[in-house]
Amino acid sequence: MIRVVLTALLLAACGGEPGGDGTADAPNTIDASNATVLTVACPTTADATITVNTAGTAYMPMATTVPKNAVVKFMLTAMHDAKPNPLTTTDPGIVVGFGETKCLKFTATGTFGFFCTAHSFAGTIAVQ
Repeated sequence: MIRVVLTALLLAACGGEPGGDGTADAPNTIDASNATVLTVACPTTADATITVNTAGTAYMPMATTVPKNAVVKFMLTAMHDAKPNPLTTTDPGIVVGFGETKCLKFTATGTFGFFCTAHSFAGTIAVQ
């Protein structure tokens, strides 16, 4: 019993779960009511696809440009997510969970930033 409790405490202290830095409730705190980035069904072919490099240290591509109303497909691994980057112009609609494949439609022009909450690397989508 002591071993189980110690293991649980160590995992909690070290962030054993994705987003284990105390941000577990973060997805519920994002207000998407004014989002111009919308979740849509994934088409057969998306306008762009965002993944994570094999080293798990960056989005691929880190920056991409798409036209207005484009659909971008995020295909993330279990250790990575995408949330609005508070350091850039962004949108509360950019929310992709750990290990999730999700398509987002960008309905306004601008530059939209996002980042991995577990590793802090960032990416941008420029919409023209």
